[in-house]
Amino acid sequence: MKFKASGILILLAAMLAAFPAHAQQPDCTPKRDLLKIPEIQSDKQSHILKATVILSDEQRSLAGISATGASICNLQHVRMFKGSVTGHPEPWPSTGDILPGPTLRAHVGDLVELTFMNQVNPKNFPNTLDQDEEGKTAGCDVATGMSQRGTSVQVYPRATLESGPPWKAPPWTPPGKTPVPGDTYPNCLHGSSTANIHYHGTHTTPSTTGDNVLLFIHPALRDTGQIEPSEDFVNQQFGEFFKWCEKNGPPTKWEQLPPEWQQRQKDLLIHYDQTAPYKGVPGALPLDMQLWPKDQEELAKGLWPQYSIGAFPYCFQLPSLLLGGKKYEMYQSPGTHWYHAHKHGSTALNVGNGMTGALIIEGQYDDALKNFYKATPEHKNWGLEEQVLVIQQLETALNLLSPTNKGAPPPLSVNGRLNPIVKMKPNQVQMWRIVNGAARNFVEFDHFTTHGPGNMTLMWRQIAQDGVQFKFENYQRFGKVNSKFNLSPANRADLLVKAPSQEADYELQVVVGVSDVPSGTPITLLTVRVKNEDNQPISPPMDFITEAKDFPVFPTFLADISGPFARRPVLDFNTDPSSGRSGKGYLPRHTINNKLFSDHHIDQEMIVNTVEEWKLVNKTTNIAHPFHIHINPFQIVEVFQPNSPEAKDPGNKECYADPTKPATWKPCHPIAPPWVWWDTFSIPTARNDTLNCTQQSGKYVCPGAQGSACAANTSGQQQCTVNIPGYFKMRSRFADFTGEFVLHCHILAHEDRGMMELVAVFEKGKAKNTSEYSHH
Repeated sequence: MKFKASGILILLAAMLAAFPAHAQQPDCTPKRDLLKIPEIQSDKQSHILKATVILSDEQRSLAGISATGASICNLQHVRMFKGSVTGHPEPWPSTGDILPGPTLRAHVGDLVELTFMNQVNPKNFPNTLDQDEEGKTAGCDVATGMSQRGTSVQVYPRATLESGPPWKAPPWTPPGKTPVPGDTYPNCLHGSSTANIHYHGTHTTPSTTGDNVLLFIHPALRDTGQIEPSEDFVNQQFGEFFKWCEKNGPPTKWEQLPPEWQQRQKDLLIHYDQTAPYKGVPGALPLDMQLWPKDQEELAKGLWPQYSIGAFPYCFQLPSLLLGGKKYEMYQSPGTHWYHAHKHGSTALNVGNGMTGALIIEGQYDDALKNFYKATPEHKNWGLEEQVLVIQQLETALNLLSPTNKGAPPPLSVNGRLNPIVKMKPNQVQMWRIVNGAARNFVEFDHFTTHGPGNMTLMWRQIAQDGVQFKFENYQRFGKVNSKFNLSPANRADLLVKAPSQEADYELQVVVGVSDVPSGTPITLLTVRVKNEDNQPISPPMDFITEAKDFPVFPTFLADISGPFARRPVLDFNTDPSSGRSGKGYLPRHTINNKLFSDHHIDQEMIVNTVEEWKLVNKTTNIAHPFHIHINPFQIVEVFQPNSPEAKDPGNKECYADPTKPATWKPCHPIAPPWVWWDTFSIPTARNDTLNCTQQSGKYVCPGAQGSACAANTSGQQQCTVNIPGYFKMRSRFADFTGEFVLHCHILAHEDRGMMELVAVFEKGKAKNTSEYSHH
């Protein structure tokens, strides 16, 4: 099959021509035009997406907020994704902004052939990357500051009590063990030049060349003065492999890759092991840190090797019900997805640098929308214009590694710019594909500002969540006009956005935080400029879809999940201490079921093509940990929010969550089917209630059976605290694909610091709880 790239090259060339030359001075000015992200589209005849994504490092403008709250703008060296059609390289836009990687646009049923090249030069990041691999630290990145006494303090990772008084022993220290007031390797921040790609939202194999986050692609070698492996060699070798993959599907064994590529990778890995600097000495890499022995051991066991140098070929299918072929239990849903780097310990830093991009998978969903809004003689200048909007929080250093440990979170940008201008015509309806690619913050869409007589404003209706369209009933329930919605990190939403007839600038106001119950003053995320710039008015005004016959037909494979359920596990997420974390003398830890990520241990074992119902619990009072699991989406069937107004109101006898009666800790309004599909959902925050203790048999007792021990407050009153956890229940089909992958909190610094589990789907009778693979 020959890939026809001409149309895509025209698209890329047209987009690139609109970008000016690289800015010599930093420019973080708000209210500049929205940047259009270059797109790479699949070929409609061959049904193949041929894309090359390169991880490079360049100097770009970076906005920030100082410790005093002032806005700052500097030129910073960042790692970022660039891309082009495979075999047809094009210059990447040089606007000076940190643009997301290329938007990949495929169709359900397509084969994805993605050449990933890691061309980062680690020498450009001597103090922030690979500190552990070069022997500069014992594993975790290290940050120091000055105490009030003028002595050096280890701000991070606080490896010992002596590293920075007044560090204290945390309460979870096991008896007889040495207290550690901070993080330990591998569950700590350790910036790395190694990378991979997670295809967030895809239903495909988690193994070999699929959505495999257990891969480590080290940067290409440069010690000979040339990049090795070279781009020409990579393209030639991967071209051979992709032809094989088109005939056979994703490989199951490393030996199915071209022999010359296998040998070259072996040679490069051995060369790296023999020459990499360690503690300033080239070639002194300890045996347990060398890469080829690890690959060699995995290959000897018939496993796929984890380590590569310079490049990796991703090849996997997006299963489609329409194209026939193998029958699956589930298929790929068309919608808005995304991709990002996923290296444990460095994920937050990688995403903060800009190693993200949108992944659009089209299908009948798109066809129906385009058909409804198509231009006709009766509908002049109609047509469904689309905006791809990637929200980012860009940064080159994480707060925990700052000397004061008190920096403000980075500002929100969209497609690399602060408060960009999105252009619309009066009376136009656009489709917005929104990706919350921020590593930390939730974004609640609150309202647009108003203008003119009658307070005209923009309106929206949500039509899809996390890459899965709403059923028409849910479009009517949850997609009501201007219904607020809260995007946690990794969430996506598709909107129909309708402009008024009044020409003006309308600001989109959002509330930023980390809670399921947003609070705070709204800020401006972007500005919509409504203006008829081409003198081609829309007539009649475009409007929202209102009838079921016009709404996209809901895929049959996304029918509601019912039992029997193979398992009903409970996963407790908690940040300890749950509240009042400052001034404790130790760092908080982020756990699942009271433990941190354990390398080589499989925490959840599922059997392929079974369904399960999970309960996700949150004991943290001010952070709604966004739960994400790879490969398979899920449906939310029950949600309990103890901090909702009705659950906090003692006068609401039906809904009040009484701290003395755990039986009331449940939702009072069931979620009626059909249920919405998600792949990331924030676990509602817990509520801490303080109660006065009572005396029983001469002892003070907490009225709440789940409460803490009684203690005197400043007035001498004996009190206790009752923690009322939030939770949700989800149902998922662990369908079609076996293999190992992960679940984690999508506040990515939490994931890096251990709020993650290794999980696996097995054939019946083959489950085990240990893994040969590492994930750090």
